[in-house]
Amino acid sequence: MSSSHTPSRLARSEKATISRKLHQNLVARAQTGPAEPGLDIFIPQLETLADQLETHVAGKDAANAARVAHLDRTERADADVDHWTRHIHLFLDVEGRHRHSPHAASARLLQAVAFPTGLDIVDERVPDENAKVRSALTTLRAPEHAQTLAAIRLPLEWLDFLQTALDESDAAYADRASARGDGGEHVLRGRNAEADWVDVVGRLRKYIESRSPAGDLDRAAESRALLAPLTDALAHAKALAASRTTRRTKKPAPPAPETTA
Repeated sequence: MSSSHTPSRLARSEKATISRKLHQNLVARAQTGPAEPGLDIFIPQLETLADQLETHVAGKDAANAARVAHLDRTERADADVDHWTRHIHLFLDVEGRHRHSPHAASARLLQAVAFPTGLDIVDERVPDENAKVRSALTTLRAPEHAQTLAAIRLPLEWLDFLQTALDESDAAYADRASARGDGGEHVLRGRNAEADWVDVVGRLRKYIESRSPAGDLDRAAESRALLAPLTDALAHAKALAASRTTRRTKKPAPPAPETTA
């Protein structure tokens, strides 16, 4: 059989479904008897594999959905941080440019201390930007600058708005990273479960294919029925692959030559 049609190449969700169906077939056979220890030993193994594969398929999907949601949340929160950072920076810039204000020099100094690199920080990675903006916010709220802020009438609620935006941005970024980590954990554990599945199903297949004495048609039919969830899935995968190959290699018919009257 081509390597593209081996059990290991089936999707994880298919492996989970096959495990569940194989388990159901073995349970049904065991209930009608007779006992067959060499076959019945696979019942708990298949049930465990089905549970693991289903858990990691669902877990990965949920983690990916959460990561996408947190990505949007992170972007919105970062936009708020950028917005209030620009507000405050530009307010200080305008006040520092006032040609006749006695507070212009203090405004310029405060702007330089709080934002030493100007507005370049809003283009940095979220955690780097947030760390620098928090430093700026600490500077702006320092007691020694309170008189300057009062003199130039910078709305102090802007500092609160920036604080709120920073807190939300940090939380959103942390949740996004957590979702990414959860997804990676499910990928890793799912791969381990798939490796176990290939081993268990391979051994089950060999056992079932060897349990029918030559000429025992009833036993052979039972064996085929027990393995049907796997063999049907492989046959379906093979048919799909053949159909795709046919579509790729099939060439369109050349256009019919034009005829003249």
